Amino acid sequence: MNETGTPIGMTLGERYRIVRQIGKGGMAVVYLAEDLQENGRQVAVKILRSELTSDADFIRRFDTEAQAASSLSHQNIVKVLDVGQHDEMRYIVMEYVDGVTLKQLIQQRGRIPWETAVPLAIQIGLALDHAHRNGIIHRDIKPHNILITKEMTAKVADFGIARAATANTITVTGGAALGSVHYFSPEQARGTIVGEKSDIYSLGILLYEMLTGKVPFDGDSPVSIAIKHIQDAPALPTSIERDIPAGLENIVLKCIQKNPENRYSDVRALVDELDGLMIDPHGVYGVVEGGSDLGGNTTVMAPMRNESNFARLRDIESNITSRRRSRSRDVTLVLLAVLVLLAGLAYGGYRGYNWILGVLTPTTSGDFLVENYVGSDIAAVKATLDAGEITYELKYVQSDTVKTNIVVSQTISAGMRLKRGGASTIVLTVSSGKDTLKLSDYTGQTANLVELELTQTLGLTIDIVTEMSADIEKDHVIKTVPGPGEDVAVGGTVTVYVSNGLTKVAIPKLVGLKRADALAALTNLNLSLGLTTVMEVGLPADQQYVVYVLPVEGTQVDANTSVSITFGTQADYFTSLTPTAAPTLSPTPAPTETPAPTAAPTPLPTSAVTTP
Repeated sequence: MNETGTPIGMTLGERYRIVRQIGKGGMAVVYLAEDLQENGRQVAVKILRSELTSDADFIRRFDTEAQAASSLSHQNIVKVLDVGQHDEMRYIVMEYVDGVTLKQLIQQRGRIPWETAVPLAIQIGLALDHAHRNGIIHRDIKPHNILITKEMTAKVADFGIARAATANTITVTGGAALGSVHYFSPEQARGTIVGEKSDIYSLGILLYEMLTGKVPFDGDSPVSIAIKHIQDAPALPTSIERDIPAGLENIVLKCIQKNPENRYSDVRALVDELDGLMIDPHGVYGVVEGGSDLGGNTTVMAPMRNESNFARLRDIESNITSRRRSRSRDVTLVLLAVLVLLAGLAYGGYRGYNWILGVLTPTTSGDFLVENYVGSDIAAVKATLDAGEITYELKYVQSDTVKTNIVVSQTISAGMRLKRGGASTIVLTVSSGKDTLKLSDYTGQTANLVELELTQTLGLTIDIVTEMSADIEKDHVIKTVPGPGEDVAVGGTVTVYVSNGLTKVAIPKLVGLKRADALAALTNLNLSLGLTTVMEVGLPADQQYVVYVLPVEGTQVDANTSVSITFGTQADYFTSLTPTAAPTLSPTPAPTETPAPTAAPTPLPTSAVTTP
């Protein structure tokens, strides 16, 4: 250390010269340094706090981070370059990320628009997927540990309490390390085994905070917050910010289910749904099979360890604050809170999914709230769905117990919100009673012949729907609903989907249009929106103009082709119209002709003078 007690100016390992402090945490301080062996390349050096160098637990956590992060190589994970010790100082050398933490970004903006938050969450998810595939679980995902570059690239850092997982055992490293209480999972709070789905929960809390600017659970003490993670339902994101798509809200709520089994099977499944939402924000996402558990306490959890994490939490708090003053009163409160929690959990029960959504989920204005149609007459259900502009399909099954034309099941659960006129389709299974017919497979057959067989031979009513198809020849059947081998009531209705081929369309003039007008133009030509880029982060949708399009205007493409669009401000659009001035070339000077030498004048003859 220098005279001021800091390592600034020192050279660690005869290689890394410390320049200035750029961050600090409870375990270490981070400095900007120059790598003298790499022409002064900037790196970040994390140095374990001097007061912790004698603490075996913190040293173990520090070494865990170095080992965990150094085994990973991914564009969304901060890369560990070196590990070393200089005198009593333990340090980790990492790539230097020129940017801010995600927490600072949220504090600067209040909240992050979902069009920006979702791509950031996808990048974080990809980093976690890479870690999980390499047997590493982070266990401390929070916005403080996510670095955001100027190009809006997310990089996950701080694997200080990560742990390695094997197929048979789970070894917790870092002793009493729990993660940050605002972001850790119910199983971390309970003291149960922590797995990959704990990182999914923390990522869901982080996404909630990005979208709303608030964490879902807060309190006066770490224990009170931990209790809320276990037994409280969060406020719905749309009750805080109304412009969040219903599908995105459902994704967040699925991530933060109390029971790990109700969350996504893995991070990749979450990333895939977020990708789908960016393409179709009005689709159905975040469906929880078997019903949500956010209505109250749940006892469907992983097996308990002998020791509760609340006791670990108390030990951590005492370990930190005892350096300053006695916390015996707080320890007593912690113990009482744990006892109250355990007593409450003994009486907690699982609440039904329909009851939860009926109480907790307000209907967003303009959206359609799906009801429970099981047991209802299909004619009434169809009228309701038609009035709500909801697409549906009917599937008939024979039943000896359910009356004809009564709904037996539905694919989208009651309480889900759908966009009116959106792309989501609800499939209703309807009883055809005892008198039924079993349909053949008409795929690829001529539509006229199929129509004759269904109406004249079988006495059914048909509805014909035309669709574009790249696989089925024009005027031939794509599919029927009900499908092959399925039952249809005698005299019932069959929907026949007929191919009208796959037409070619020209990419229209989109550059200069506002976002809504451009999307409408794509829809009118049966084109879809592909990869989108917004040149200015946080730019409202109603102020976005098309700047670039790929494929370019006039290109002939198949219908249903995805079109990539870059949006920017109106000024960006005008800038794209201004061609770069071509350099003016100086004219090459014409060669100067060398004048022919002038012949010397011939002297006149001199007359002879006779001297007298």
